[in-house]
Parts: sequence; structure tokens; C-alpha cells
Amino acid sequence: MPTYTDALRGYAAKILARDNYTCRYCGLDGRQSFSNWLTLSEDHLLPKGHPKRNDAAFRVACCQFCNVAGNRYLDQAAANGVNFEDKTPEELVALRLPVVQKTRDAYRQFWEESVRQSGNAAEAPSSTSS
Repeated sequence: MPTYTDALRGYAAKILARDNYTCRYCGLDGRQSFSNWLTLSEDHLLPKGHPKRNDAAFRVACCQFCNVAGNRYLDQAAANGVNFEDKTPEELVALRLPVVQKTRDAYRQFWEESVRQSGNAAEAPSSTSS
């Protein structure tokens, strides 16, 4: 069997399998469709430089959006004095979840107001010629 160096088949594959191919923040299930699986990655629960950052226990399955939605969380939390020591992975997910959910909610509102309704706002241009 070949050795893979990407997240889905390689370095994060065990984390994704452990978490049942499900995003720990939004619940997206990578087993439901190939498209869902393609969006999965892993998320580090501890900041860069932390000695346990790369331990499997402190990495979780995460979809790309939730990973990006919480991208600055670790820096902001550290700047706000959040102590990452002595917290379980579940506690660290729970700390990050409101930040990710707030971002998801803001994107959903934009989508509902600006994207989903765009098909109703204007008719497609006519393809007839004069």
C-alpha cells in the first residue's frame, strides 16, 4: 500500500477515522458523500509551540469551513488570557465551538439574504437574438 502525505489519506487519516469522519464543530458527516469527505481535515486544539499540539488526542476531525472559521481563535484566545493547560480535548472543543458557530451563523445569514434569494431577484438574460 502506498504511503500518503495528504490529510485525508495520510497524516490525519487516523484522527478522521477516530472521529467517525465527522466534523467535531458542525457535525458534517464525511461518510454521507464523497463531497463531504473531501471537505474534511484536522484541527489542532492547542496553539503553535505547545508541547502537546501534535498529539493525536489534541487534534480533531474538522471540515474546512469550521477550520477556517476558527482560524484565528487560538491567537485571540491566548491574547485574551485563555489557559490551555490541564484542559481535556472535549473542553478545548467546547471553548472553540461558540466562535466557530458565530462565524457559521453570520455566513448562513449572508447566504440566506444574498445568495439563496439571488435566483429570485433577477431573471436570467434572454438568449434570443433580434
